[in-house]
Amino acid sequence: MSPASTRYKGKSGQWAFLGHRITGFLVFLFLLLHIVDVSLLRWPATYDQVHRLYGNVMLRLFEVGLLFALVFHTFNGLRIVAVDLFPDAVRNQRRLFQAVIAITLLMGIPGGIVILWPFIDGHLL
Repeated sequence: MSPASTRYKGKSGQWAFLGHRITGFLVFLFLLLHIVDVSLLRWPATYDQVHRLYGNVMLRLFEVGLLFALVFHTFNGLRIVAVDLFPDAVRNQRRLFQAVIAITLLMGIPGGIVILWPFIDGHLL
């Protein structure tokens, strides 16, 4: 194998790899925030104040981003498992990645609408 064959060329597998790493890191950061959030139960007034802040449109947009990251990371992880366990899946990895993108959009868009519905409907929290 020549050294040139290992260079990144922007193919779907490389984008899947990059997306998986980025979404994994974002999910990890969310889990850290969630642990801090739950630990605020000791101080009910602070907990309520933080949760009122979560109703802000900017944080709702971040929640939509988190939803997309979770869905993508989940289904891309299943794609990775399929490629690892089934040798024939390697030939179809590009189509599998396209399916991951499609599933992410099909699940993420309706979920994002639900998350943002109070702002879409005109009723702020």
